[in-house]
Amino acid sequence: MLYRAVLSVVVLATLGSACDVAWPNKTDTTLNWFPSCSSPSTLYGIKAQDQSGKAEYPISLTAPLVIVADIETKRQYQSPGLKQTINLWSWGSFAGCTWSAVPTLGLLKDLDACTNGVPCPVKPGRQTLPITMDFTGYDAIIKLLKDDSPYQLEMILHDQASGDQTCVTAQARTYTKQH
Repeated sequence: MLYRAVLSVVVLATLGSACDVAWPNKTDTTLNWFPSCSSPSTLYGIKAQDQSGKAEYPISLTAPLVIVADIETKRQYQSPGLKQTINLWSWGSFAGCTWSAVPTLGLLKDLDACTNGVPCPVKPGRQTLPITMDFTGYDAIIKLLKDDSPYQLEMILHDQASGDQTCVTAQARTYTKQH
């Protein structure tokens, strides 16, 4: 039942695209990112790689993706208190050329970050942090998304012990079919 509800929402969100203008923010050729909440951590940059370490653009949602973050943290973060939420938007909808939320029905909310791609413990200081985003467990849904399209992904890391939060939003050209 839940699968059918998710499937219906995703199909309606992706088929309703009424936007045939240029790609937003040059996402046809480049990954855009920005911090999307105030944080005691400083994010200096991110890069997308496949699991072998090769730069990846456009990014694939059907294979694990490694987001390499150049980050400086003030505290140590670890399981079970470090939580991860991922939000997803598609470009274009019934409303026209705008970012529209893709409902995930809570499936990507408040996950244990340390067992979902964040190498823990995250120690204080400036570091290169390889975070694996793996949507392969959601293949049936991801494969329904429009292929070769702009999507916006937000990752929120929330530490329950300190209340610290770090958020990054990336806008990217994605593909969902094998290329």
